[in-house]
Amino acid sequence: MRSFIRLTSALLALMLFAPVVGAEDAKPDEKELEVLQIPAPSAPELSPAQQYCSSVLDEATAAQIAQQTRNLEKAQKQLDDRIGLLSEKAEVLKSWIKMREDFTVRATESLVQIYSKMKPDAAAAQLAVMDEMVAAAVVSKLTPKVSSLIMTEMEAAKAARLSAVIAGAGEIVVHPERKPDVQ
Repeated sequence: MRSFIRLTSALLALMLFAPVVGAEDAKPDEKELEVLQIPAPSAPELSPAQQYCSSVLDEATAAQIAQQTRNLEKAQKQLDDRIGLLSEKAEVLKSWIKMREDFTVRATESLVQIYSKMKPDAAAAQLAVMDEMVAAAVVSKLTPKVSSLIMTEMEAAKAARLSAVIAGAGEIVVHPERKPDVQ
């Protein structure tokens, strides 16, 4: 209410003491400038109850912020622990993959040697029941002379699928359950 009265009196003073239009040469003196200045509105005075509630609210807000900060720090620690655990597991998996690749290379090399020394009909029978990807890997590492003799002894559909896998070098999806359309 006080600020309304102050504002009203300031506007009234402004209207009463404003220079008349067309009197551009008239300069207001310093006394008039003091009257025309509008005082900055002051903060409303709070009752003791309002002051108490405001201080309690400030404390509650500070406590809430502190609790949220603690929760964030706890979550950050849990996240860091989890990242560390996952990093350790990733390293273990990388070592397992490396061991598996080394084993596969050695196994493939020894399988190639074994199948290259087998009779073509026996090798064809073994490769026909083997996983197509493994069989294709073995056949692709055999010499052309040996692999052609083995594939000649295979069933035509199986030899065609192995050839497709070898030609695609993994790009062709192998469906062993599919049977070629014979018409």
